[in-house]
Amino acid sequence: MSLARLFFPAIFCVSAAGLSVSESAHAGEVAAPQACAKTSAVRDIKDAAKRIECLGASRRLWIVGEIHGTRETPQLVEALVDQQSAKGNVTLALEIPTFEQPALDAYLVSAGSAADRNKWLETTFWSRMHDGRSSQAMLQLVDRVKGWRGQGRHIEIVAAGEPDYDAAAVEKAGGMTQYKDSGMAAEIKQALDRGAPVIALMGNFHADYKDLSPLPRPADTGPSVVERLSAASPLLIWVTAAQGQAWVCQGNNDCGAKGSRDGGAAIAHPEVDTAPQSSAQVAVVKLRLPAFTPSEPAVKAPESN
Repeated sequence: MSLARLFFPAIFCVSAAGLSVSESAHAGEVAAPQACAKTSAVRDIKDAAKRIECLGASRRLWIVGEIHGTRETPQLVEALVDQQSAKGNVTLALEIPTFEQPALDAYLVSAGSAADRNKWLETTFWSRMHDGRSSQAMLQLVDRVKGWRGQGRHIEIVAAGEPDYDAAAVEKAGGMTQYKDSGMAAEIKQALDRGAPVIALMGNFHADYKDLSPLPRPADTGPSVVERLSAASPLLIWVTAAQGQAWVCQGNNDCGAKGSRDGGAAIAHPEVDTAPQSSAQVAVVKLRLPAFTPSEPAVKAPESN
């Protein structure tokens, strides 16, 4: 099977959407921004996670839309998982192919030796995919969760990315994008049905909602993962940065640190804003960071001859 069939290509998308604070959020969307603003000043990513926790306190599904290949967004997810797992059970859903779940589970319960890690990194996902979904920051996120599990916290990690591709199933779904988005939504829904709240990290193409993305979503791609899960009343956390770079692949052999900025003014500290397009079902919070830092693949791609 070709690599193209194994992995749907990552979509590189930078949001240039406005970041103004909504002063009239509908009741029941998120906690009042004024009340949450009193929790702490937002000086860094951990402070931003505390603010987001307050805003999404009544919701069981949080979806983080990222530009793949940064250090900062996995750090945000790490902080969110840390906060939630200190209170009770939580599930972390990652854009990792579903067929990697057995290898992921084996690594999480292993002693964590160098041999254990190397065995996991030899799987198809890590060894043959070299964009931001398999970055050093993503590996660090999994390792942090593994450490917390070892301390007795109840955290499940679900591989909710690529489903097993089948030509007939792809055609029936209406194409690869719809097949992947429906598969991701189904995995996350199953995780929710098991009872624990879910924090899901995915590319912002899959997390798109209304006019958040400056790039129009083609009509034939169907609903995004967020839209497919709207009945679960998710909190969508849309992450952008004023400047910086992300490690992305824009083609099979064009991978590297690429500029990633939202076009707004420079800022010194993260900004957490409630978005005016929130609805009773989907609440949107925009996190704007001062800068993105690229995170290279955890496994270096072999040199081309």
